[in-house]
Amino acid sequence: MSVQSAGSRSLAFTQKSFIIGTCSFPADWLMQNISLNRNLCVRCGQCALVCPNRIFQRQTNDDYPSCIEKAEEICIGCGHCVAACLGRAITIGTVGPDDCLEYDKSAGIRFEHLAHLIRSRRSIRCYSDKPLEDRIIEQLLDVVRWTPTARNGLPLKWVIINSADKVKELTGLVMDWIKKQPGTERMVEAWNKGGDPVFRGAPCVIGAYTDDATSHWSSIDTAIAVETLDICAAAMRLATCWAGIFVRAAQSSDKQVFNNWLGLSETETIHGGLMLGHIGGVLYQRIPYRPEAPKIWIR
Repeated sequence: MSVQSAGSRSLAFTQKSFIIGTCSFPADWLMQNISLNRNLCVRCGQCALVCPNRIFQRQTNDDYPSCIEKAEEICIGCGHCVAACLGRAITIGTVGPDDCLEYDKSAGIRFEHLAHLIRSRRSIRCYSDKPLEDRIIEQLLDVVRWTPTARNGLPLKWVIINSADKVKELTGLVMDWIKKQPGTERMVEAWNKGGDPVFRGAPCVIGAYTDDATSHWSSIDTAIAVETLDICAAAMRLATCWAGIFVRAAQSSDKQVFNNWLGLSETETIHGGLMLGHIGGVLYQRIPYRPEAPKIWIR
């Protein structure tokens, strides 16, 4: 930890990796040091409250915070301390308060509005021919980078196929895999007749992938991110549908065929996929019924 004040010495720590259980995680993406400016610190104690690994400590409420021993081994670079500090006194690496977005208290969403969005969102399998602009995809993915990931691992990467011709080419690769699977006769027949049983004519397909060599919660992190992308797209009145068959094919024994086409390395794996486009023709008049899920209450 580096403490900055008049006449004080500065001590910085660097992070090489962190350990959880028996797994070692490279920390190239982590910030390199924690800096506390005592001239700005108001000793609010928020850093100690929000740090998930309790790196900050204070003996009394009047003390400046300090880092625990071996803090560099457990810091995950989440930035919660920077975001919560009332005095704007903490910097992690080169990232400080000025690099954070400010809360807009007037922009809060009401629960009933979010509930309606989730209930009314549908998996759309009918798309218009209108191309999807790159800027829209960039807007969506810009928001999705704030979705939670295990230990702030931030493992997700995206491959965007935003061309009808390229989507059709990818469909052909998926169909080559499907033809080898039992019980797929109807899909093969639809394909042979000029249909698209895989991406249903979507003009854009987005794949979420991680590096298996460094990510250990890929499926969970990806599911959270892709569904967040799905909900955000619904808020923009776009059509979406999870591309599960594509994911299964990309994880199959044909994985390298897909990786080569998508530009992924041998250790990288597709863990999620979403079709995306403008709604084509379909218009829902009501929200379909869904039964309540069984619940176990433990009190």
